[in-house]
Amino acid sequence: MKYLIALASIICLSSASAQEAPRKHWVFVNESAIDYSQPQLGPDALARRTAQSIALRPTDFALQPEVITQVHSVAPVIGRSRWLRAVVVQADATQLAAIQALDCVRATQPVALMKRSLTSSKPATSSSLLASGSVRDASAEEGTTSYNYGASIDQVLQIRVDALHDAGFNGAGVKVALMDGGFSGADTYSAFTGAWQQGRVLGTLDYVDGDTNVFHVGSHGMSVWSTICADLDGNFVGTAPQASFYLFKTENQISETIAEEYNWVMAAERADSLGVDVINTSLGYTTFDNGTGDHSYADMDGRTTPISQAAVAAARTGMILCISAGNEGSSSWKYISAPADADSILAVGAVDVFGMRAAFSSQGPSADGRIKPDVSARGLGAAVMNSNGQVATSSGTSFSSPIMAGAMASLVQAAKMLPNGYSAQDLIHRVRMSAHQALAPDSLVGYGIPNFAIVLGGLGVQSLNELKPWTLHSSANGWLLRRTATGTADVLEFFSVDGRVLERIEVAPDQSEVPLRGCSFWGYVRSSSQVVPVAARH
Repeated sequence: MKYLIALASIICLSSASAQEAPRKHWVFVNESAIDYSQPQLGPDALARRTAQSIALRPTDFALQPEVITQVHSVAPVIGRSRWLRAVVVQADATQLAAIQALDCVRATQPVALMKRSLTSSKPATSSSLLASGSVRDASAEEGTTSYNYGASIDQVLQIRVDALHDAGFNGAGVKVALMDGGFSGADTYSAFTGAWQQGRVLGTLDYVDGDTNVFHVGSHGMSVWSTICADLDGNFVGTAPQASFYLFKTENQISETIAEEYNWVMAAERADSLGVDVINTSLGYTTFDNGTGDHSYADMDGRTTPISQAAVAAARTGMILCISAGNEGSSSWKYISAPADADSILAVGAVDVFGMRAAFSSQGPSADGRIKPDVSARGLGAAVMNSNGQVATSSGTSFSSPIMAGAMASLVQAAKMLPNGYSAQDLIHRVRMSAHQALAPDSLVGYGIPNFAIVLGGLGVQSLNELKPWTLHSSANGWLLRRTATGTADVLEFFSVDGRVLERIEVAPDQSEVPLRGCSFWGYVRSSSQVVPVAARH
């Protein structure tokens, strides 16, 4: 199958000189152009760093506004990157020369090099299993955490995500960002109704067209999202059905250029600033149509390509990155592609229902000899939502990666309850070590198929229902929190799904009930040692 289902051949841009129209260029500035007065991070991004004891880095700070203004006075600034210390401009030759003469400018580089389509020897398959089913009624659950998985049961059980779900960890309160090539149908299909109704779609952004509409072209991102988010009781349930999401379109399905690597960089930076916990990327980059700027296998060292450099930077912020290994296992290339080569991330290969490697799954090692892929999950005949809004099967590491990303999101929910905080890198290490061939990893499936039941047990986190006496109940007026035993004081904090504190209540030792006011509330409640997800009641 193709690495990204909709990747296609493209029209090459003119390579040089004679083009008079303005072109996009990266403008790299000097370190002196950085504004160190305040980090460009939201409260949840700062909280993620605090929870993992991650100190602020120079890359957390933005470019000085006057520098951007100075460049913009010469040519329009249409993008920027604090990680790369650069802005994107639309400039003709005269404007570019003027920009290069500015004291704050270190170098410039054209954006639009062309990329060759990533093909696979195994075509995409998509067979309908059943029509989209009924949407789970979250308001009727009252603490029920087990799911009737339907078509997704094999891919869930294969990595034991069910153990997380049964303990009450289904991604609630965890932010996941998807970088992909289009989410057509994701705003209408029933698999995603709960996420929309409960306010768990936190934002969308199209880095290709410069707007917020990610739903009009391409359905690959929708299918990817479904493996995480779907909640069709008895038909199809994802690996983190209660997580919250940002949907970012970084892949142009009409023309393929290296600009998409830089789109990804900007999306990853935004995810960091917004406090995202987990990123999924079902994309990969190797060679380019015009032969200029090709990535070779030697470049798959995690340090050379722009997108892999950015993936490492993202991992250092405390985010967990799950990245498709690629579908080139049977091709002449055969190896992983960028950014799956990055260090400190999870490159995910594909296996079938029996745990056998899919022939198309790209192999390692990285060019510098590291184990790649890191782990593997169901990617051959995976359950997904197809472009017609039906539950179907499809194949590719495009789907094994989000299946893993959802599992990591559910794990992060559990890890956030640890009294001394958690480390994303520690969680990644635990997941690798839980896999079935952890003692003898190879270049085909990496450490193997993880077992999240083992990982959860190793963390020492009890189930939500066992931690504290607070239980969630529905009432005529909305939701009610009750505790099974009184006698101790407690403090309840009400959080919106995007992490904002809505209310703080001190509970007296003899108080047994606390009403959750407001029918539009959705998010979670945190007591002294318990987190309770709460769905809206309409």
